[in-house]
Amino acid sequence: MDRKTILWSSIFVLGWLFVASFSIQHDHFTSGICGLIGCGLLVTGYVGLHWQQYQDGDARTRHAVKLLVGLCLLLLTLNIISWILG
Repeated sequence: MDRKTILWSSIFVLGWLFVASFSIQHDHFTSGICGLIGCGLLVTGYVGLHWQQYQDGDARTRHAVKLLVGLCLLLLTLNIISWILG
């Protein structure tokens, strides 16, 4: 395994760990800066691992990236709404 693969895999896993800091409590949605950073790391790690397929225009890879970005934007939106209403 080369160093690039290890680096991008580590960033991807670190992103998952940071995204796990999002939590839904009894009556509200909470997150710190770690959850927002985790979203960015998650998308960056995935794109880094699949960069060649992404550049080649692979439909599945592009769809997966769009899905990840959409889910991260959903989490960000929930966090902003919780912050405004809280």
